[in-house]
Amino acid sequence: MSEGRLTYRQVAVLLVLKELGTPLAHKELKDKWGLDLDTKNRAGLVDAKLIELETRARRAFWYTITPAGEERAIEEVRAGVPVTSRSGKTLALLYLRSLLTPEAAIPVAGEPVRAPVTAVSPEEVEDRIREAYAKITPGAGRWAAMTRLRALLTDIDRNLQDDVLRTMMLEGRVDIEPVAVPSDLKPEDHAAAIVIGSTPNHQFRVGA
Repeated sequence: MSEGRLTYRQVAVLLVLKELGTPLAHKELKDKWGLDLDTKNRAGLVDAKLIELETRARRAFWYTITPAGEERAIEEVRAGVPVTSRSGKTLALLYLRSLLTPEAAIPVAGEPVRAPVTAVSPEEVEDRIREAYAKITPGAGRWAAMTRLRALLTDIDRNLQDDVLRTMMLEGRVDIEPVAVPSDLKPEDHAAAIVIGSTPNHQFRVGA
C-alpha cells in the first residue's frame, strides 16, 4: 500500500472501528454498516498496520483498529473525507462528531487538570456561524469572506470552527469554495482559510 491517501472504503472502515472501539466481525461490518472490505482494501490496511486481522471459527474475519489506525483516521478526516453516497456521508459525520471537542479542554501531560473552558456544543457553534453570516451578508445565498466569519468567532476554538463547517458542508447546509482570483487575497485572507483536502477555501455561504 502506498503512503498516499487511503481509499474511501478504507477510511470508512477505520472510522467505524475507531468509533466502536471493539473488534468487529467482517459480516457485521458488511451487514450493519454496508462496508464490504474486499481483499485489496483489507490487505492495504493490514500491511500498513492500521488494523489487525484475526480469523475465528468457520474462517470468519474479525478486525481491530491499531493505535496507528486511530491516528490515521484522524489525519484523513482532518484532510477531508470524500463522500459519494448517503452511507458514506453518514460514516463521515459519525466520526466528525467525535472530533468536535476544543483542544483547550484536553489536559496536557504533566499539567494539573483544570476545569475546561466553557464548553460550546457543535449545535451552538453552527448557530453562531449562521448569526455571523446574517450580520456579514444582506441576504441568504451570497458569498461571504471567511476572514469576516473568523473575526466574529474569536472566542471559539479554530479547529472546532473548521469541524463544524465541514459537517455543515457534508450535510449540504453550507457551501465552501476557493476564490476565483487568489492573487487578490491578503495575508489575513490566507490565514482565515479553511483547508479541505489540500485546497484552501476563503469564502462560504449558508444554505438551509
